[in-house]
Amino acid sequence: MRQPKYRVELSKDEQEQLTSFLRKGKSSARKQTRARILLKAHEGMMNHEIMKALDVSEDMIYRARQRFVEEGLEAALTDRPRPGQK
Repeated sequence: MRQPKYRVELSKDEQEQLTSFLRKGKSSARKQTRARILLKAHEGMMNHEIMKALDVSEDMIYRARQRFVEEGLEAALTDRPRPGQK
């Protein structure tokens, strides 16, 4: 298996933030899934392993990794505005 293009390396603070975020459970399912993806990617899991563990698509994993690397933690967790929605 080849390595994913975007490698997720969380700081200790970011790991604690995501873990605490998941423990509270008061956010959308999408945000929680993205947080789980980032934590598993940080642990070194490959995309196909994350897909099986979380039952998500490879595209979702790829986008979460990409947005984390390019834009940071907050951007990786939140939805971008969709056209036509206010």
